[in-house]
Amino acid sequence: MTRQQRKEIERQFYNYEQNRNTCAEYMAERALSRLGVDYSHERVKTSPGNKTEDEVIDTVDKYETMYRWCLVYEKTLDRFRWTLKDKLMQMRYIDRNSECCILDQIGIERRTYFYWVEDILQVAYLWAQEYDLM
Repeated sequence: MTRQQRKEIERQFYNYEQNRNTCAEYMAERALSRLGVDYSHERVKTSPGNKTEDEVIDTVDKYETMYRWCLVYEKTLDRFRWTLKDKLMQMRYIDRNSECCILDQIGIERRTYFYWVEDILQVAYLWAQEYDLM
C-alpha cells in the first residue's frame, strides 16, 4: 500500500458518517421516485454528447463509489469486532478523538496504537481492492 492509497483510505474513513447519510438519502429518493413508474419499456439512450445523460451517469457512479467505501469501513469494522481495534476505529474516525485521548481511554502504548492503525488500514486496503476502489 502506497502513502497515497493510505491517505485515501483514511480520508474515506473520516468521511464515513457523511457518506453513509448521503447514500441513505439518495437510495430513499431513488426508491420514492420509482414508485408508480414502470421502467420496463424504457430504452437506455446512448447518444454521444448527451450532457444530461452523462451527468446522471456521473452522479450514479459517485454514489456507488461512496456506498462501496461505506462497505469497506463496515467490513473492516466487522473484522475487528469485539476487540479494542473496533473501539480505536470508532474513536479515531467517527469521534475524531486525539491520539493521546485514544491512548488513555484504550490503555495502549503509542507504538501499539500505530501498529493497530496500520493493521486496520491493511485490512481496509484489501477490502478496497475487493470492491475495485484501489
